[in-house]
Amino acid sequence: MKFAKIVLSALILLSFSLAATVGFIDVEQVFKGYTKTKTAQEEINNKMKDYKKALAKYQQELDDAKIDGKSEKEQDKIREKMQKELDPKEAEIKMLNEEQMVKIRKDIVTAVEAVAKEVGIDVVVDKQVVIAGGLDLTDSVVNRLNKKK
Repeated sequence: MKFAKIVLSALILLSFSLAATVGFIDVEQVFKGYTKTKTAQEEINNKMKDYKKALAKYQQELDDAKIDGKSEKEQDKIREKMQKELDPKEAEIKMLNEEQMVKIRKDIVTAVEAVAKEVGIDVVVDKQVVIAGGLDLTDSVVNRLNKKK
């Protein structure tokens, strides 16, 4: 019984010492606050505008073909032409988004690690998993990211 109390006490002390080295960030706030995220989103939005413009053009062409009573074969040719033009644009947007997200995530992880090291934090988690305690590193991470320019 005495041994169990000693082990329990040691575990409680260990948990207190670990709790002091936990930090957290609001991941959503970090993404929104990082200027590269905004720049990347603008670039993607510009590509999307071009895509939507081309899509609208083909939609109008298809609508006109139906109104003019063109055959299904002629409408299918329009759809094929649309697909040939829009598929590469869609793939380009998807690839650009993935590339940008990889870069942004890497930057965020690097900044989180640097800030955590500066303040002596061993573990950083997302704010959503924290019930109590820990140190909020969100603002420090956003500041560090935006200074890297």
